[in-house]
Amino acid sequence: MERVFRELSRYARWAVERGALAVVLIGSLARGDYTAFSDADVVIVVREDGRRPMDRIPDFLDPSFPIDLEPRVYTVEELRKMAGTRLAEEIASGVLLAGDAEVLCEAVGACR
Repeated sequence: MERVFRELSRYARWAVERGALAVVLIGSLARGDYTAFSDADVVIVVREDGRRPMDRIPDFLDPSFPIDLEPRVYTVEELRKMAGTRLAEEIASGVLLAGDAEVLCEAVGACR
């Protein structure tokens, strides 16, 4: 498992270099109830982007990444509008892999 988190940290730093403000691990890996078949669910927060969230995903795909990764890319404003949803709660309780914790505080109230 240590290798998985090392790779996720490397990926998150790469995503920040590509313009992400924050990268958060959510789902079973973040909660600790993962199985051998679990993928890595990550939320990538960007400042502004007029494209649909699904159209932003290719910007953050790394074909050399050795772990099954499921990225979701949202703007700060989109996350603000999701306040109170299950996704916002998962982000608030997720694991910040890289980026600015203040962005998460601003977007989903995940102030730590």
